[in-house]
Amino acid sequence: MAKGKKIDTIEKLATLMENGFSDLREELDSRFEEVNLALGHVQDDVRSVRYDVKDLKTEVAEIKADLKAHGKAIDKDSLTLINHDRRISKLEHAR
Repeated sequence: MAKGKKIDTIEKLATLMENGFSDLREELDSRFEEVNLALGHVQDDVRSVRYDVKDLKTEVAEIKADLKAHGKAIDKDSLTLINHDRRISKLEHAR
């Protein structure tokens, strides 16, 4: 009878272990799916950020070109004002 109990206990232990491993496998599969979904969302976000950065680079280049053009126009206008001021000064002295 003692051997029967030991065998029965070993079979119960084996069944419990099998059920435990099965539950663990299911839980791991579930978590693996969740991680894959989250990773997919992260990859989508990274792609979106990359496209946004490309757009920003283009816009920054356009802004730099505009600023450079404005700077040149301001320099040209400044020189024109200085030249006009000199002419006015010369005309005032000529009177």
